Amino acid sequence: MNSKIKAFAVSTISSALVLSGFSTSPASAAPGDQAVITVSKSTGLNPDGETITITGTGFVPNANLTNATRPPLAPNFGGVYVSFGKFQDVWRPSAGAPSANRLLTFADSTRTKWLVPAANVAQIGGEAAGGVALAPDGTFTVTLNVSKTLNASGALVFNESSLGNYGIYTQTGGGARYAPFETYTPLTFLAPVVAPQTPAASASSTKAPALLARVSNRVQFNSGSARATKSTKRELQRRVNDYKIASQVVITATAGSTVGASDKVVKSLAKKRANAIKKYLVAQGVPAEKIVIKAKIAKPGKKPSTRVVATP
Repeated sequence: MNSKIKAFAVSTISSALVLSGFSTSPASAAPGDQAVITVSKSTGLNPDGETITITGTGFVPNANLTNATRPPLAPNFGGVYVSFGKFQDVWRPSAGAPSANRLLTFADSTRTKWLVPAANVAQIGGEAAGGVALAPDGTFTVTLNVSKTLNASGALVFNESSLGNYGIYTQTGGGARYAPFETYTPLTFLAPVVAPQTPAASASSTKAPALLARVSNRVQFNSGSARATKSTKRELQRRVNDYKIASQVVITATAGSTVGASDKVVKSLAKKRANAIKKYLVAQGVPAEKIVIKAKIAKPGKKPSTRVVATP
């Protein structure tokens, strides 16, 4: 290419990127271009909690491929979720993996950040909801709290019995499915220090196990359905022994509003979901009298979820 023509082309492209505010040209964000993240520490982490820094590059929107499919950002750029979680081997939304394969805490802003253009941070709930401004060139720096058991509110989210791999995960926000934004960085923790047991403690170990902390599991249903999926039953089965010895098991199910559906219909769906879980737990030997169900309508912009909480 003639050097003058090449210089003119580069100048024209650069001007277009500056005017658009984001690098959205095919040359800089073509399908297949992989975003990259680095973490300040990934091994020997404190299992009780440690804060690490994550930096990312290449998270530039790519026309309709990265547009949100649900409120509050649809139909515009959905941003990027950066999360600490314990995901199963098959976890990528772009590959059709269900959300049940991705154990994390979206409600905990110390463990998940939602990166969006600066103009949209307030729209998704601001910093308190994990909102962080994504630079126009697709770069960011955030900090996340990582630990093996508890979230910021003290609720048990995932532990050694949960399937999956601890790590920092990124994916497109707002329901979009875009493979170049999906990354996984493994994290490993130090082994917990176990204090030696006294003879009295050893003798007591023959007794029935006690529920030492509140157990909280989140399970998923297919959109518009109250039928417990295989992954839902699998997640409940992992904790069924805890449910049996708990003093109370509270099932809080939510359903999201849809066009043309009344609040009564939506709440009825949530109640059916709660009862489906109760029926399954009773069939597994959990006493029906200790199970309490609650049905709610999901708040606008919030993804419907069903949580099962067992208390000591």
